[in-house]
Amino acid sequence: MMKHAYYLVAGWLLLSSLCACRPAPTTIDPEPPGTEQPGSPGDVTEIGQPQGAAVSQTIGPEGGTLSTADGRARLTIPAGAVEKATTISIQPITNHTPQGVGQAYRFLPDGLQFKKPALLTFQYADSDVADSAPAALGIAYQRANKIWYAVEGKQVDTQKREVSVPMPHFSDWSLFEQFHLVLASGSNRGYLNYGESVTLEFVEIASLTGKGEEPLVTKNTGGQANSGLKWSLLGEGKLTYDKTSATYTAPTSQPKQNPVTISVEVTFTNSPAKLILVRQFFIGPGYIKINFLGQERVYTVGVFLNDEEPAYSAIVGGTLTEMFSIEFSNGREGSVFRFHDESDAGRCRVNFENSSGDQYDSGHSWCNGEDMIANGQVVFEKYVPGSYVKGKISGNLINYKDHCTKSGPAISGEFYVRAMPNL
Repeated sequence: MMKHAYYLVAGWLLLSSLCACRPAPTTIDPEPPGTEQPGSPGDVTEIGQPQGAAVSQTIGPEGGTLSTADGRARLTIPAGAVEKATTISIQPITNHTPQGVGQAYRFLPDGLQFKKPALLTFQYADSDVADSAPAALGIAYQRANKIWYAVEGKQVDTQKREVSVPMPHFSDWSLFEQFHLVLASGSNRGYLNYGESVTLEFVEIASLTGKGEEPLVTKNTGGQANSGLKWSLLGEGKLTYDKTSATYTAPTSQPKQNPVTISVEVTFTNSPAKLILVRQFFIGPGYIKINFLGQERVYTVGVFLNDEEPAYSAIVGGTLTEMFSIEFSNGREGSVFRFHDESDAGRCRVNFENSSGDQYDSGHSWCNGEDMIANGQVVFEKYVPGSYVKGKISGNLINYKDHCTKSGPAISGEFYVRAMPNL
């Protein structure tokens, strides 16, 4: 899958345990000077600012559960964790965690210590692990020195898409990515023009020592992966690399395989664990490939995505002798549009015509006012509005001349289409 298509094939994550927490979140500098150890390792970041309304609930010695309005974070407080009824709040804040994932949250009253650890659970989406994987997600909190610390005891439930850790105290908390590939140079778009180059760099955020609390530190030296990084390229173009980075240059013409895949296999010192991170790039202006009317039709010139007005969007391609289009409304990644005669919510209109006078569509209401709708759908596997869309089409189209039928020739295919440039 690609938000930018990284995948973690194998990996492990061993993080650390907790101790101190920050004072009041209303303080700009969270702790007076001199109260933190000098020279603390870790990336110093800003303090998050409130975003939206907090949720609150009074929880007593019997325990209870509080979830954020977006459903992304859930706090489960066991019986006996607090001695008296306490108003608990969760405030969404801006996320400045190194390689933070999604929303960060401030848990109030700040500094609250539990008699028994609570359980903090974050839910993640596919887009959250598009540049890593569930196994590489960790949970961290920010201390008074403005450094984020990873915590141990993480549990990942891939069925429920949840990551949980024990929480002994309140502070600012967030998900983060342990390992990832970053674009050290080049455009972060998911596609490249012919001959364009990008440089990818392997970055580790926290070490895997397992020796307790670990500050989040961005390291591009390979971190514990100092027993080797193995880079490889599947597809056309040129890949040059050193220990921690690789530069890829796209071919100067349409490759036979699209997208191309760049991967790095990571091995760790004194560990049998292996990690493989993958990044894919589409090369060239895009294409539409359909099987229709008994032949494969490939459009590579003049193909474009027009979604400047989201409610009136279209994917268009063709040649000098034929034209193909998919009209849709307010698409998003994962959208499934059923064939119809209109391009509104959850529905798309598909058209094909050629210079011989053949015309086909996905539906019409020309049969004495009755709707004749073909059977089919368009699926957006990847969609970055204003940038590109990747997906598949399947079903059948109806010949314009056959007004009162829902049957017609089968159509199937795939597309990767870039947005029209702003003129």
